[in-house]
Amino acid sequence: MAVTNSARPAHLRLLLLALGSIGLLVASFLTLRPSDEGPQRLARPRPLPSAEPASSAEPDSRALSLPSGATPHISCQDAQRVAAFLQRELAAPPIVPPASELGELWAGMLDPHGLWSAAPDSPLPGELSRAAPDMLSSLFDQSGACAGADQVAAAWQPWQQRSLAAYDAAFAAARTAAPRTVERLFQLVAEPIFEDDPVTRPALELAEELGTRIGAFVARFPDETALAEQARTRFFPTDRVELREIAILAALRAYVPLVDPHGDFAPNDEEWALYAGDDTLDDGSLLWGEVTRTALGARIVDAPTAPLQLDDLVLAIDGLDLAGASIDQIEQAARSEGEDGAFRVRVLRQGEPKPLTLRVASEASTETAGLEVEHIRYGADDQSVLRVVVPDVGDDLGEQLSDVLQRELPGAQALLLDLRGNGGGSLDAAVQSLGLLLPGAKLFPLVHRGQVSEVLQAPEPEFTYRGPVAALVDGDTASAAEMLAGALQAYDRGTLIGVRTFGKGCVQEYFDQVVNSGVLRMTTLQFVMPNGKPLQQIGLTPELLLPLAPASERESLITRQPITFDGPDVRDRKVGPGPAWPRPSSPPGPCLDPTVCSALSRLAGVRPGGVGGARAARPRAGTR
Repeated sequence: MAVTNSARPAHLRLLLLALGSIGLLVASFLTLRPSDEGPQRLARPRPLPSAEPASSAEPDSRALSLPSGATPHISCQDAQRVAAFLQRELAAPPIVPPASELGELWAGMLDPHGLWSAAPDSPLPGELSRAAPDMLSSLFDQSGACAGADQVAAAWQPWQQRSLAAYDAAFAAARTAAPRTVERLFQLVAEPIFEDDPVTRPALELAEELGTRIGAFVARFPDETALAEQARTRFFPTDRVELREIAILAALRAYVPLVDPHGDFAPNDEEWALYAGDDTLDDGSLLWGEVTRTALGARIVDAPTAPLQLDDLVLAIDGLDLAGASIDQIEQAARSEGEDGAFRVRVLRQGEPKPLTLRVASEASTETAGLEVEHIRYGADDQSVLRVVVPDVGDDLGEQLSDVLQRELPGAQALLLDLRGNGGGSLDAAVQSLGLLLPGAKLFPLVHRGQVSEVLQAPEPEFTYRGPVAALVDGDTASAAEMLAGALQAYDRGTLIGVRTFGKGCVQEYFDQVVNSGVLRMTTLQFVMPNGKPLQQIGLTPELLLPLAPASERESLITRQPITFDGPDVRDRKVGPGPAWPRPSSPPGPCLDPTVCSALSRLAGVRPGGVGGARAARPRAGTR
């Protein structure tokens, strides 16, 4: 998929099928990436009178914003508005989560540095646990006025003041000391200082170390006092009202994935967190491959973009100082629009006497990587099977697949779609792709709270393929990838081979106008297969099984998921089964992956729907 980081998705009423494993990763905010044209938009199938008005912006007209620099927070009223919208529009009626779970996640969401609630000497975990029942009531029932956040802020303020005093003392001592050499200063300020979970360093110790490092930087560069003040403000907010609203935001970010395991909320300054980890929505930073946070910003540890260099300490991007910013804000700044086609980046470089200001191009390549293909000998030397590896369901998969099939299929006897490890992507792209194999066929009923709102239908493109097809699947084949495989199975169009798939039959949408301060991802719809069989929590059972390694995660293992159900059989009776898989005159191969040759040997002569699990008894549905 062609991707540029300067494009932000049109979030409101954009339907996507997120990665099947996202629900297990809510605590670390892993998910979702904008493309050149933005993800494909699909009009909401059922009007919701209670929904907020739709955004009028086109997908490619809205870039990820450069963070403001302020510590993200939200009012109680806005947090309750988000929670109410979530409950009203969730695909299935929500289940109230335990207050104990909210309290536990709240502590993790609150602290981006290891200074506030995650450090072993912090008094806040106990306060958060005691305040959790009130915050749960404020969000789930919209009762009260977030008194639990007042309770947390009252305990937090003196702790912040104590930490700030430790920081100020260390800062003053380092600032008035003799300036360190350039080499020694770089070693000091560029070293990583923050811990990932679990945080073992006491917050007061970390505060002193931050003061020492930032003070030493200002001692060497007296003109950098504004950067130091920005860091101080971000690390140690002390205003009681601000602390209250920071706590409310953390509670909301903990609450949303507890009610909707595939849901999430992020403030505008950390919106990137919603797309991180999904290759269909985040193609990475244009500035670097990977960074590590330090007291003053982000040190590049992988794949710098020229003129940036490895180990450069990035102090600012387009005027935004990075000292004290969260990793989500830093990564979002590196994916923002840039000015005049370039980022202005300030760096401290080892061996340089003072910080440098560099211009780094922000225009991404529009070249598409394309799908991996393999022609596998199948019988005689002039006979072959075309294997197409589909790693994800990106927005332009239909176009990519059409190009590949037209270019590569002539002379091939059959098509094998390799969907192993494909975690899904765009619902619209899955439907467009199926038009190549099931032109015009009715596909997936979309369901909201037990009622069918629309039945998706495959398009009828100029080019279609009607020859033998099979799909190779595994336990990590999920969501939109299960749509591709499931439609082939439901229509007896092709044979599935592998092991039972992930079982994610729900759809997420993005809303950016519930409140002005953030973006909500939530599960709004479920879908069933064209023959009415459920997918959610069950998955697809291939007709032919292979001894593949079992998946470590499954949708049915995620708590508070929408329950599964049967749906209407919407199949077009005029769409007949696909042709049988050909029989080779000799063993197939060689194959780049031996599993593929095993699959081809099993497929020989098989007629779709004629064996195995296609008509097998349905497994019992999971529970919520």
